[in-house]
Amino acid sequence: MEMARIFGIPAALLVIAVVANRLSRWTRVPDIIVLLLLGVTLGPVLKWVNPQNFESMTRILGMLALILILFEGGIELRLKEVLRYSPGGLLLALVSYGLTVGLVASVAHFTLHLAWMDGAIIGSVLGSTSAAVVLPVIKQMDAPDPTKITLTLESSLGEILAVLTAGTLIGLQTDAPLVEGLITGFGHHILVDVALGILAGVAWSRVWPLVANQQFGNALNLGTVLGVFAIGRYAGGSGLLAELVFGLTLANMPRTPEMTQRGKRMLAFHSELTFLVRSFFFVVLGIMAQFVGRAYILPIVGILAAIVVARWLAVRATSWSIRDITKSDTELLTLMFPRGLITAVLALQVLSAKGQQFFYLPAMAFTVIVFSNIFVVVAAVRSKKGVPVGITVEQEASEMAL
Repeated sequence: MEMARIFGIPAALLVIAVVANRLSRWTRVPDIIVLLLLGVTLGPVLKWVNPQNFESMTRILGMLALILILFEGGIELRLKEVLRYSPGGLLLALVSYGLTVGLVASVAHFTLHLAWMDGAIIGSVLGSTSAAVVLPVIKQMDAPDPTKITLTLESSLGEILAVLTAGTLIGLQTDAPLVEGLITGFGHHILVDVALGILAGVAWSRVWPLVANQQFGNALNLGTVLGVFAIGRYAGGSGLLAELVFGLTLANMPRTPEMTQRGKRMLAFHSELTFLVRSFFFVVLGIMAQFVGRAYILPIVGILAAIVVARWLAVRATSWSIRDITKSDTELLTLMFPRGLITAVLALQVLSAKGQQFFYLPAMAFTVIVFSNIFVVVAAVRSKKGVPVGITVEQEASEMAL
């Protein structure tokens, strides 16, 4: 009976994950919402699964999913498009994350009576838009390429900002200069990751043609992807930016038509693996769901309001820098601020590093994840209903006919 459960539950989860993914374009509900609700049902509601069994694997599984997603996001970008839309995406990422950290830190300072440094740590955890949510969702949405590329860049850079900021703040001494520490930490991380990503991309583009047609070539590519992250972390970087740059460099190296075809097969393998890991992570995250107690209702309401206000202000302040977008696209950018993988992983990291003084942070993180993803559902519905989001009526009709 135990073996039936061990293999039966994952089998059912995968079937549900695939069905949810297929239905997401019709229902306009991102598949991660279904996966989170499934986890909550199995864990906190029915108590069929013990959350303590997954505590040790959550951070590892979440980081693995993020590594795979960022590499896939990088390899699907083209340098010409990145250069065209990167100023807007970068500015949106910086302003949105900075405003969110500042407003959340202020709410935490005044409602939880925390020191400003501790409030900034909470803001750094909850401030990042999730590439793990955005990248799969925008593939299922009717949105123009400029909006999709901007969201891809913003969410990818936002998660990297979150990792760098949270890691730097956790490592800073209480009396250390905050701005100086952040600038030093950011400069080192970015230099290491960008240099490593470019070098790895150029080197692997030379080696890949020699092994792409060999047995287990895709497995070797996966090992290289994981190795780039490991080397980046060992060298003092975040490893995540290195993955994005590695994929971007590899995608834009000269290739023969034969290598292009092999690259498509490699990306298909990578996408399947990413889907598998991502699906299990969000179910596990739902299983481990915690809900804030009554004592923290006022702080979490204030934090949720701060996140919404920060996003609205950030899009309004930076829309001038984002090229080729319409008013409907601006609305879509405003609604797309989901939290996900990195928020949960960083909350657990802070709890592990700082101790029980942040015991409420995982519960807050889960609340923010659920709340912010509701706006993703609204964005998905609006993108379908509002044909003006980069799609003409004729195009919409032809797509429906197909």
